[in-house]
Amino acid sequence: MATLYIVRTNAVRGREAEFDRWYDTVHVPEVLALPGFLSAQRYRLSAQQVLPDQQHGWLAVYEIDSSDIAGTLDRLRGATHLQMSDALDLASIDAAVFEAHGAQQFSA
Repeated sequence: MATLYIVRTNAVRGREAEFDRWYDTVHVPEVLALPGFLSAQRYRLSAQQVLPDQQHGWLAVYEIDSSDIAGTLDRLRGATHLQMSDALDLASIDAAVFEAHGAQQFSA
């Protein structure tokens, strides 16, 4: 079953292009180099929303493929090689790990 590491963030206002370059060319490859991380996909908040007043403009979804989730997360926390960008609003970071629950369902 898949485990997802979900990270919601914001760029520093006016530095969105720099934030995107750093995230796509530096940060995601650094995280994916850690054992246990399988894939990553980034998303930008859509203008169309069910609930207004969203707090985060960006979402990164990392798939973890490991039987040792705690070890994978420990490696992430201890990774001294991760280069952070000051185009990332550090105060906005919201991260959580989700485990699959129930069977995946598809539309008919």
